[in-house]
Amino acid sequence: MGTLEAALRGLRVHLLTARTAAEGEALALQHRPLLAIVDVGLPDRNGYGLAADLRMAPSLAGMRILILTGQSPDEAAARNSGVNGLILKPFRLHHFLDLVREQLDNRDRDETRAPAVLVGSVSAGAR
Repeated sequence: MGTLEAALRGLRVHLLTARTAAEGEALALQHRPLLAIVDVGLPDRNGYGLAADLRMAPSLAGMRILILTGQSPDEAAARNSGVNGLILKPFRLHHFLDLVREQLDNRDRDETRAPAVLVGSVSAGAR
């Protein structure tokens, strides 16, 4: 388990991980997480496309989405895909965890959803 995954587990969330957009989308639809952290650089499609697809799923309404990127963020793509925030790599771990906590605190209080965080092919980038 990497540093990032260990830190997220420290927030007492059920952490689901995926290496591809297809895996991430399948996990999200199956488990309906409260938060998806999606890397832009996925092997099968970009993270903005995945975020837009997740936004269109009625069963995922209210799910928060953060985009993680090591490149210049595409503000228009982020806005159009409906993400709730951008995380730029490299990042400080405590800053990343603060953003995750904020998104989890701002979620809709729907107790039928599992308190899970979906991490889509996230390479740490933490410093």
